[in-house]
Amino acid sequence: MKPARSIRGSNYSATLLALFAVMPLAFAQNAAPIASATTPAKLLAFDVVSIRPSKPGPYSRIDTAITPDGYRVTGQSLFYTIMMAYFPQGWYYWSPNRISGAPSWLNDQYTIDAKVSEADLQEWQKQRGPIDKEPMLSQMLQSMLADRCHLVAHMVPGAPIPGFSLELGKHGPHLVESKPDEVLPDGVRWPDGGIQVSDGTGQRTHLSLYGASMADFARVLSGAVRRPVQDRTGLTGRYDLVVNWVNDPDHPGREGFVSPDDPDPLSHWDIDALGLRATPVKIPGETLVIDHIERPTEN
Repeated sequence: MKPARSIRGSNYSATLLALFAVMPLAFAQNAAPIASATTPAKLLAFDVVSIRPSKPGPYSRIDTAITPDGYRVTGQSLFYTIMMAYFPQGWYYWSPNRISGAPSWLNDQYTIDAKVSEADLQEWQKQRGPIDKEPMLSQMLQSMLADRCHLVAHMVPGAPIPGFSLELGKHGPHLVESKPDEVLPDGVRWPDGGIQVSDGTGQRTHLSLYGASMADFARVLSGAVRRPVQDRTGLTGRYDLVVNWVNDPDHPGREGFVSPDDPDPLSHWDIDALGLRATPVKIPGETLVIDHIERPTEN
C-alpha cells in the first residue's frame, strides 16, 4: 500500500489558525430544523466513518491527510470540516461569517477516520490538489455530515469577500509558455494539470509553477496573500513562471508571510515583472445557514 499522502498538514493547520486568530469564532444557536437539505439528493459517500472526540490540546497538533484509501484528521473542529465540505474554493474564502446558525460546540475537536469503498477507490486516488479544494472530498464530507450529524442546511447570498482580480498589465504579459512534451518536476499538482514546486533552501523566496494555467496561478496567489484572487487575464495557455518576493526592510514578518491585516498583500510579490497586475475587487459570497445539526452519532 502506498504511504499516506499528507497535504502539508502542519503548514495547512498553521495557516488556518493564523487566518482565524484575528476573527472571533462567535456562533448563533441552532435554527429550527427543516424537512430536507438543499444539497443534491445523491452524493458520493465514504464507505466507513469513525468520528470520536479528540483529547483537548494545542491546535498545532492538527494533522489532516488524504490517504490512499480515505481521509484522516486529528484534533480538528467540525467548523473546519463544514468549511471544507461546503466551500471548496479554498480556505481563503473561509471566515466565521460564511456560516450561520451553528452551535458553540462546533469548535470541539474531533478525530475523523474515513475510508472509501472499492468502487470509488480509483477515482479517489486521482486527487492531487490541496486538501481544501478537492471536490470529491467535499461531496463525501457533505454526506458524512448529513449522516452522522443530521446536518440540514441551505445557502443564501452573504457578505462580499474582499479579494483581487488578476489582469493583464499595460505592457504584458511577459510569460514563458510551457512546452507540450515538457517533463514537469515533482510538486503539488493542481486538478487541471499545473505543478507548484516548493521553494528551494538558500534561495530567494519565490513561487515556482510549471505547466500552469492562469487559474492555477490565481489559486497559488490566493494562498500566498490569504485573499481570494480571481483570474481575469483572458489567457488560455500554460506557462512556466517564477514570481519573486519583493524585499522590504520594513516588512514586519518573515519573507513569504503576509499578515491577514495587510492592506496591500499582493505588493509583496513581484507580479509586475510578469506583465500582470492585481486590482482590488469585492467577490460575491455565500453563507451556509444551518437549519439543524446534532453532535456526531456514536461509531
